[in-house]
Amino acid sequence: MTPLVRAKAGEAVAGHILGLLFDGTLRSGDRIDLDSIATTLDVSRVPVREGLMQLERDGLVSMPHYRGAFVSAFDAGTVREAFELYGMLSALTSSRAATSGDAGLRETLDKLIEALGGCDQVDEFERLAREFRKVVNLAAAGPHLRALLRTFSGLVPVAARFSIEDAMDEERAALRREHAALTAGDPEAAAEASLDHVLMTAENAVRALQRRGVFAAEAAPPATGGDRARLLGIVRATTGGVRP
Repeated sequence: MTPLVRAKAGEAVAGHILGLLFDGTLRSGDRIDLDSIATTLDVSRVPVREGLMQLERDGLVSMPHYRGAFVSAFDAGTVREAFELYGMLSALTSSRAATSGDAGLRETLDKLIEALGGCDQVDEFERLAREFRKVVNLAAAGPHLRALLRTFSGLVPVAARFSIEDAMDEERAALRREHAALTAGDPEAAAEASLDHVLMTAENAVRALQRRGVFAAEAAPPATGGDRARLLGIVRATTGGVRP
């Protein structure tokens, strides 16, 4: 029972530090005060270090040997890179799921998309959207791919919530496009819809963080067409669907 409690405490620490990053309290290069976090959350330094290790895997924290913990680069590029990687993995599982022919999968997705259609509460929408992604991943990803997807448990879901809060109708429409491609059994369309959704969510999150003053405003958002084509090319190569 103790390891389970410690694991939850470590996740709570990671969530707390993410909150400090996303409200601008912590900035790139800042030293993270482990004792202050332990006191605030009423935990020992052990779960604090476990939480920091989770964020280190996300690339958000660096822990040089015997020098403490520091916030790594955290800007719009950090968010976009994380979502690009997650988007490629999601596109891969969506492509596979579209060709699975699993009637049970499609029935479950039908129910989720119906529930999402009538949902206007952020917490419930977020839960259903995560369940949609989880169902697709479990149906199409093997153990190694699932392990990779689980590493995106910090920055990506926290940033994605901004998109749900600020652009729920866009999120709903994107999920409907994914659902349509999956139920049509079209792997190419499913991969594209999944990647487009994740990239859209990233841009909505970046804009939300800019409005909140966490990130500096950009003179112009970067063009994403070339990146999208490149990312889809990697997915096609992975699935054996490269086109001449």
